[in-house]
Amino acid sequence: MAWRSGLSKALQELRIHVDQTAPASKGVRDFLVSNYAEMKKANPYFPILVRESAGAEAKLIARYDQGIEKAMSVQGDTPAAITNKLEQLIKMKQ
Repeated sequence: MAWRSGLSKALQELRIHVDQTAPASKGVRDFLVSNYAEMKKANPYFPILVRESAGAEAKLIARYDQGIEKAMSVQGDTPAAITNKLEQLIKMKQ
C-alpha cells in the first residue's frame, strides 16, 4: 500500500482510461471502486483523471517530469494486476 503515497512523489499526473460497460474494463472499474478514495486521501492535490468512454481501451497513463508519458494497457486485468502495473509505473521514475 506504500505505492499510494508514492504517486505524487514519482508522477505529475495519472490518467485512467476505462469503458463504462465493457467486460475487459471490469478490473479497472473494480480497482477504482476499491482504491480511488485511498489514493486521493494520500495525495489530495495530485491529479488522478478518470476518462470514461465507450469503446475505450482500458489503460493507465503516467505523466512524469518534463511531459514524459508512459502508458500500460490493463485491458482484461484483475485489480491486483492493475496494482502491480501501477507500481511498475511509479518505479520507472525512481
